[in-house]
Amino acid sequence: MIPIIEFQERSLTGPVMKGDEFDLEFSMKVRELVKKHDIKYNPEELVVDDETADKVFKAGVELLAEVGVFHMDTERVVQFTKEEIEEVARERRENPGKHKFGQGKDEITVEYRTGADTRPPTLYSGPWGVAKEDWFASYVQSFVQEETVEALGICAGVGKIGDRGVKAGTLSEMHAGFWEQAKIKEVLNKVGRPGMHLGLLATVSTPAGIMAMIRDGVRGPLDTHIGVHIVPEQKFNWNQLVLAQFCQDRGIVPWQSANSMIGALCRNAEDTAVTLIANMLGQMSYGHGPLCSLWASHLDGKAATWPSQWAYSAAARASERNIKVAVGGCASGVLAKTPYTLLQGAAMVALFTASGYTYGWICGNTGIEARYLGEVMKGMAGMERQKANEVIKAIMKAMESHAGEVKGNTTRFIEMYDLDTVQPKQEYVDYLERAKEELAKCGVPYS
Repeated sequence: MIPIIEFQERSLTGPVMKGDEFDLEFSMKVRELVKKHDIKYNPEELVVDDETADKVFKAGVELLAEVGVFHMDTERVVQFTKEEIEEVARERRENPGKHKFGQGKDEITVEYRTGADTRPPTLYSGPWGVAKEDWFASYVQSFVQEETVEALGICAGVGKIGDRGVKAGTLSEMHAGFWEQAKIKEVLNKVGRPGMHLGLLATVSTPAGIMAMIRDGVRGPLDTHIGVHIVPEQKFNWNQLVLAQFCQDRGIVPWQSANSMIGALCRNAEDTAVTLIANMLGQMSYGHGPLCSLWASHLDGKAATWPSQWAYSAAARASERNIKVAVGGCASGVLAKTPYTLLQGAAMVALFTASGYTYGWICGNTGIEARYLGEVMKGMAGMERQKANEVIKAIMKAMESHAGEVKGNTTRFIEMYDLDTVQPKQEYVDYLERAKEELAKCGVPYS
């Protein structure tokens, strides 16, 4: 791997370029490479074939080698040779992604898998978004109390404590962070899972705030991740490099995550798949981590569409065959009073499982939804690729049949759960059960 300190020099001596100029060069180059490698989106083959996956990998390597990564603070381009990039991939390929998290009976192993692996992905879920002080603990408990949830990928953050708002880069950020961690520990002890891995910090996002959380009794290497995400598309700043070095020094697995958007600098699914690989390799070059999440969405935030599903599979399968990092992702969308809620997540985890997904970082809007999505991953694990493809297309069509029910029908966690018992209300369970019946008809083989 390239030493992290090397990026200091490259960030100060690389070619000078304005952000808009870099974006233009990037967008033109990705189009050129998609055409060169004859990469074509095929909605009938959402679980991408081996040949297409290998083309996406080769194009992603070339994209990173020819465009580099833009440093937003110095306005210089950090450059790589093709040989350096291939070495990053080779080193991981020879040592596939694997790491242990948690402590005692709550220890888990997150490990690289292929789409053909009968071992299901790790259900590595948790509450996300913004919660309020009075129901924060209940939201966390809804996930922790589910036995099939093996670890928390993230815990929701609060926007206000009492009358005090939370603002990044101020004392209130750390104040909220310590409050959240204390509440999470209370929930873990209450449920009997004190050694559970907690994933990413939510509210605390600045380097100073994150570093303040890494201390005895708060967070440590066995129960935390620190994000060193590359910024769409192919950009970073000093924060990512400082936090990557901090992770390396403290023995913390960095949270690597590549997110590319269809309709922005990437025109379509093909551009997005190639860019995801370039972004993955770019951040692995400085993050040095064994895990990496992938996420494909549209500019308006929509996910679980046919193009975004194809783009994710193309990148995940490219990694599965050529990089072997432990790949994960998010499978959660709108929470509404309709089976659409579960069908959307199920369409994603089914595809992810068949594409070499190792872990579900955010799976579902609530604990019970995470449980149901875990059942889908378990059922889909090891399914032959073409059969899995047909099941996933059927789920997509079932999801779309309920899409019209979402508008004006969205809801919140506190309306779906009884906050005193922290149990889902029967109305919510009924929606999920209806969705489960539809999933079975689509071919999901529940045990």
